Amino acid sequence: MSALLIHGATVLTVNASDEVIADGAVLVEDGRIADIGPSAALLQRWPGVDRHDARGQVLLPGLVNLHLHSGLIRGTAEDMPVFAWLARHVDPKHRVLSADDAYAASRLCYAEALLSGTTTVLDMYRYMHRCADAAEQLGLRAVLAPYVADQPPYTYFETLEANARLVEERHGSAQGRVRVWFGLEHLTYCTEAAFREAARLAEHYGVGIHTHGEESREMASRLHAETGLWPIELFHERGILGPRTVLAHCVWLQPQEIEILARTGTSVAHCPVSNMKLASGICPVPELLDAGVAVGIGSDGVKENNNLDLLEEMKFVPLLQKVRLLDARAMPAPQVLRMATIDGARALGLDDEIGSLERGKKADLILVDFMRPHLTPVLHGAYGNVVSNLVYAARGSDVRLVMVDGQVLVRDGVLLRADVNELMRQAQQATEALIVRREPYVPTIEGC
Repeated sequence: MSALLIHGATVLTVNASDEVIADGAVLVEDGRIADIGPSAALLQRWPGVDRHDARGQVLLPGLVNLHLHSGLIRGTAEDMPVFAWLARHVDPKHRVLSADDAYAASRLCYAEALLSGTTTVLDMYRYMHRCADAAEQLGLRAVLAPYVADQPPYTYFETLEANARLVEERHGSAQGRVRVWFGLEHLTYCTEAAFREAARLAEHYGVGIHTHGEESREMASRLHAETGLWPIELFHERGILGPRTVLAHCVWLQPQEIEILARTGTSVAHCPVSNMKLASGICPVPELLDAGVAVGIGSDGVKENNNLDLLEEMKFVPLLQKVRLLDARAMPAPQVLRMATIDGARALGLDDEIGSLERGKKADLILVDFMRPHLTPVLHGAYGNVVSNLVYAARGSDVRLVMVDGQVLVRDGVLLRADVNELMRQAQQATEALIVRREPYVPTIEGC
């Protein structure tokens, strides 16, 4: 039996009542939360277990990144609208990407995620057997959705057959921490037959589906002009929507599309920084939440964000909505914290296991150091400010401890299962070689 009592922290439970315990403690035993409550009570109840003094820190559920692309070309694909950016930088890279590249990319990205407090990712990338290897080695929880595309000229992406093999080989591996879904790149990258077959296979295997909801106003209008349907209506007509489907972005939504998402139980991954950087627009998050849609938060990839710091990402969720609606009351901080934790877990069908600090749930949790100038003062009671400062002021570099399944993966801000310098070196080498191999496939800017 292994047990650890973390005590003295401000505990953000993110339970049904958003309970905050000012001087709280959590007992972790055999990978799960065995007890939670005031420090004094737990210290008395569990006198013989190992203890971790977390005074000055905030204990909360590990963050759930609901849309991430592992990648290598951070900072090289800048200042272009989304489809020109794809044609100029991203798709040529996919033509020459190798399994070794995918391994180097996912190892560095998962390390970055863990170091900044993310314990679960929904990653869409290539050669995802190597991403599964990376997740297993580093210890985080990962749902893997390969880039599948079959519409010419995008046939160099993954196939549904390869995706199905990955489900058979890796779904439920790493003691259940690695799961595999079906991934469809985009409406214009996949045939109608691919969508229907993905829906059939997902039902057959009992797994989910992940794809991109529209982020470009121009593409949404073009699809409507060509088909008479808006993107969410097309997804619905092709049979992929439902409680086990997560759509990224969903920026340009018609009222009837929001109704379809709510009626089918489909979830949305909101990626505010990516949507700003690519000048895509602003997802109508309050309207989705009011309709009952589960909305989580995603970073998108390093090539469009350019980091995976979900604590930073949280700040932009309410700021965008406040300025869009000209309403300072929009998106209060506790609602945003729920999006980054329990709502993301709900979108993945994991909310019975993770996403809040409650007895019996898996011990996926993080400690954030609030003894920092930008997080001072720490107040409780009528002027309690911990959740607000977490959402608006905390940074990934404030994370001190990260635990998944009760296993400590980051201690004192240091990754324990890999040498970060070596991961950076490998990613640097892979990127330099990848850019050289990609060059013959890069179109002129005028041709994008």
